[in-house]
Amino acid sequence: MEGVDVDGLAVEKIESEQRLRDLDETMGEQLIRQTRAADKLEAIGGDSAVARIDTERRTVLLEIEEKATRYIQLKVGVMAAANALRVYREHHRSGMMTRASDAFAMMTRGQYSGLTTQPVKGGEVLIAMQSDGQSKVADALSKGARFQLYLALRLAGYYEFAQVRPAVPFVADDIMETFDHVRSEEVFKLFAQMADVGQVIYLTHHRHLCDIAKAVIPGVKIHELD
Repeated sequence: MEGVDVDGLAVEKIESEQRLRDLDETMGEQLIRQTRAADKLEAIGGDSAVARIDTERRTVLLEIEEKATRYIQLKVGVMAAANALRVYREHHRSGMMTRASDAFAMMTRGQYSGLTTQPVKGGEVLIAMQSDGQSKVADALSKGARFQLYLALRLAGYYEFAQVRPAVPFVADDIMETFDHVRSEEVFKLFAQMADVGQVIYLTHHRHLCDIAKAVIPGVKIHELD
């Protein structure tokens, strides 16, 4: 799936679906014309009108056949595009989910072993797996754990972005206000790893976080803004 233009494929899928809807409406109109022509044919005698109406009938049938063929071609195209998008998303989501799971487990010092998803009607829900084998949906986590979960997803998304585009700075603004000392250390370790890919900027007005960063990342640069 490398080199796939996902955005272009999605646009093509939307356009094809619109054409399918237009063709479906046209086919309905042609079927109505055919029915009316058949009714007229039955209602008249054996004059020249029969031949004319029969010619119209054959023309309508040819148009229906042509539109039906085009409909099938577009339908298959839409199915192929949808399948390609699904495969692409599954491939990239799998790598991103693995990275997010590892980051979340690291932030929580093993309290949570990772992340998974569970299908529900209309989509999926994110599940946090506990080290004791139990699980919780994301909405059931504590405020601090939810923040760590969302940060893990952001970190994983950053790596996915950096794989296909030039890395841009990762900027976070005091997102560790609810983290304890231990989990803040783990986050700064993850930031240090991210710094090998792109610039990481963390904004804070908490002095103790600066001390943690200095202890965890020897090469960190602290800029005081007055």
